[in-house]
Amino acid sequence: MRLIPSAWAFAAVFLCAASFPGLTDAQSPRAKMTVSYSASGGQYINIFAAKELGIFDKHGLDVTLQQINSSSQAVASLRSKSVDVATGPAGVIMDAIAKGVTDFMIFGEAIPHTVLEVWVQPNIKSVKDLVGKTISSTNPNSLGDLMIGVWLAKNGIKKSEVNVVYLGGLGNLISAMKANKTDATLILPPLGEQLITSGQKRLGDLRDIAYSNQGWTTTKSYATKNRDALARFTAAVTEAIAFVKRNKQKSLPVLPKYTGVTNEEWNSYAYEFFMPLLSTIPRVTPEVVKATQELSTVEATRKLNFKPYINNSFVDGLVRQGFIDKLYR
Repeated sequence: MRLIPSAWAFAAVFLCAASFPGLTDAQSPRAKMTVSYSASGGQYINIFAAKELGIFDKHGLDVTLQQINSSSQAVASLRSKSVDVATGPAGVIMDAIAKGVTDFMIFGEAIPHTVLEVWVQPNIKSVKDLVGKTISSTNPNSLGDLMIGVWLAKNGIKKSEVNVVYLGGLGNLISAMKANKTDATLILPPLGEQLITSGQKRLGDLRDIAYSNQGWTTTKSYATKNRDALARFTAAVTEAIAFVKRNKQKSLPVLPKYTGVTNEEWNSYAYEFFMPLLSTIPRVTPEVVKATQELSTVEATRKLNFKPYINNSFVDGLVRQGFIDKLYR
């Protein structure tokens, strides 16, 4: 039987809507979702863009973004159901799983690299000068806290040879450095660049350290009831990655609202810092799982098989459909 042109058009729209989560019925209610992010820096530029540029809306989602003080709070936020999806370093999630909290599922990874820079006072010439000095972090077991130990160890220094202080929010790290109350801090762009005007300097960065820095985590119980919403989230954030990679000038305006940094040069630097780190296909790879495990301070984490807690089906579905390829054409 031959289809008349209007029938062909209907069939094409139906197939596209079935294949690509972003094509939704305009009359359908958007799925509500609360998504956390653990730092007010450029690490989450794709999440911010998805919200501010209407990409979540396009994919049928009504997303509320909620900042938590540090990655160490992701576990509590998910368990209390105050958030549906936690984006950020998955190391704390893996530690929680190893300790018996088994309802978690990691279903994406957008930045499998460490995103922190090392900022120091002018008198610090090298990492060796930090022995006996004070380094600040937000909270115990946060990404910054972990990476202080990792970075020092790479340079032959024990964490016990420095004084680590915990100051809470990222803004407190900046304030303490400006007031010369700390000698160094690990922080992400463009937040660290605020120290330029007060005389502090960038000693280096940790981008060469493989680690989960923008994992997407939910609970298995939420996933069971909201698989379609998670598929739409995955499509939206993956599309946002493509958008920001290809549209620098249209992406930069989303940063000041979330970072509080209005300096165009610093925001541009942050953009260039993060773009090579964002994965076009945000799968949770065995390599990033292994790297994150190996850097854990929890012995059980380093030994556990995490395959039951990784779900790449949402990302793999986009790959099979050709969704990601189309974003870069």
